[in-house]
This record gives sequence, structure tokens and C-alpha cells, in this order.
Amino acid sequence: MNKPQTILIVDDQQDNLRLLVNILKNRTYTVRPTRNAYQGLMIAQQEAPDLILLDIKMPEMDGYEVCRQLKADERTRDIPIIFLSALDDVDDKLQAFEAGGVDYVSKPFHEAELLARIETHLTLRHLQQALQIANETLDSKVRLRTEELAEANRQLQAEIERRIRHQQEKDRLLTAVSRQSEQLRAMTTWLVESQQKSNGAAIDLYQEIRQDITLAQSNLEVIQSLLAPDSSSIIANHLENSRRVLEKVAGQIEQARTSIHQAAIAKEELTDNPLVMLSTREREVLQLMVEGKTNVDIANLLSVTPATVYTYSKRIRNKLDIPDLPGLIKFAMENNLSA
Repeated sequence: MNKPQTILIVDDQQDNLRLLVNILKNRTYTVRPTRNAYQGLMIAQQEAPDLILLDIKMPEMDGYEVCRQLKADERTRDIPIIFLSALDDVDDKLQAFEAGGVDYVSKPFHEAELLARIETHLTLRHLQQALQIANETLDSKVRLRTEELAEANRQLQAEIERRIRHQQEKDRLLTAVSRQSEQLRAMTTWLVESQQKSNGAAIDLYQEIRQDITLAQSNLEVIQSLLAPDSSSIIANHLENSRRVLEKVAGQIEQARTSIHQAAIAKEELTDNPLVMLSTREREVLQLMVEGKTNVDIANLLSVTPATVYTYSKRIRNKLDIPDLPGLIKFAMENNLSA
């Protein structure tokens, strides 16, 4: 249930107070009558009413001054004030409105007119308060929405910056991996070239050392067979140690020969398959190109930018020394890189 509206009546005439209370008693208003202007000010400041009926002619302080003080106080400035007076001069009414009153009712009162004016200004007061609440609520919502938008914008900006940093990290990583791949490719090429230059000489050296070891082992066997049973054990131990050393050296030489042979096979594989010069990512890009994918398609599949795919394509053509795309695709299909 809504709280009854309160009307404060300030009039020094007891008969006027009694008349006004009788007019309002059958209504749903809460009526606060007082004959003292100072007491009226105190009541309004402590328990702000919804409307004030204020007499003009009062001792000690007239209604104009009471109204001015009420309008000067932040607690009571918005309370509507209807002046009551037997004065009906235009200047009196003008002064009442200049003091801050919202209406002027002449004595003697006409009950219907007085009630109509009271109801009108209470309705206006209620609408004013509702509008003020709505404005405050709207301001609060606007502030809240502005803060939400600002926070959303901050998060969006942070996400954009995070993605930019992520892409930069990916690009730097890609550059580092590509550089390492280039270094490994250069090292492999150097090893192949070195193997091509020194493989023949290494095989000849192996054969020469193997022959010397075989001869030394044969000589040891002859000496051991010629030793008498009562020969010194020290001599026998020296001969046995020498035999073991020769066997160990022979094993090491065999390992070296195997390594040379494996290197030769690896060299042949490198020569037979030029695609080994490409990195794993470059092979992926080339295979997708063979499948007919565009730069945009490849970029989406590999989570890179189209510009990065273009860089890969250019690097592949440079490595394989194939200037045009059709030739590159034909080369890849000939080397079994097609899907």
C-alpha cells in the first residue's frame, strides 16, 4: 500500500486551520497543522511534507520569508507551496510566485477549487519525483553500460594485442626454424661434397691399414708358434697383449669403413631425392599446392598468413631452382609428393 501524502498547513489563525483540516480530513492525506512560522520551518526540514499550504500574513515572519527559506534549503526546495491569503492584489500574487510558490488561493476558500489545486500540485510533485528517479536510474544504467562497454573495449584491445604478439611469435619462430633448416641443408650439402671429395681416399687408406694389421697378426701367430713351452711368461704375455691391441684396432677400422659406406649411401639418397633439401613445413606447403589449394586455403590449414605462404612458395622455388608454379608442381609429382 502506498504511503499517504502529507500536507503541512502553516497559518496563525485558528479558524483557518480548523477549516482547512475539516476540508482535508475526509481525504487520504496526512495533515500537519501549525500556527507558528518557525515551527512550520522546523517540521518541513525534519519531516519533508509532500505539499505546504502557507499563509502570507503572519506575525514575526510572513509567508514570503518562510517560502524563501524553504527554497534556500536543499532538503525542502522542491516541496510545492500554495500561498493562502485574503489579499487579492496582483502585486501580492506576483510576490508570492517570486518567492517560490507554485500557486495562490484567495480567502475565503472554495473547497472544490482548493482540493483541485492541491490534487494538481501533488500529482505534479509525484510526476516530478518519478521523473527524477527515472533520470537517476537512467544515469545509473548509462554509467553502468558505459563501464561495461569500456571494459569490453579494453578486453577486445587486449585480445587484439595478444593475437598480434602471438602472430609475431609465430613469425619469429618460423623465421628461426627456417634459418635452422637452411643451416642444416647447407651443412648436409657440405658433408655430401666433402664425402664426394674424400670417399675414394678414405677407402684406399682403410685397405692399406687393414693389410698392415693382417700382416702384423700373421707375424704374431708365427712367433707364438715358435715359442718353446718353457719360454718366459713375460714374453708370452707381451705377445698376447699385442694381439689383442691389433684386434681392437681392426674393429675400429671396420667401424670406420662401415661409416664411410653408410655416408656413401646417404649421399646417393640425397642425390636421388632433391626434396630432402626442403623443410617439413615447406614439404607440407608444396604438397598442398600440388593438391590445388590456393594460398588462402593453405594459410587457413596451416594457421599462417597468405603472405607467409607466398614466402614459403618463393623459398621452395629458389631451393629447387624452378621459377614457375606449373614446373614446380610437375617436379613434385615426378618425385612422388602428390596426394
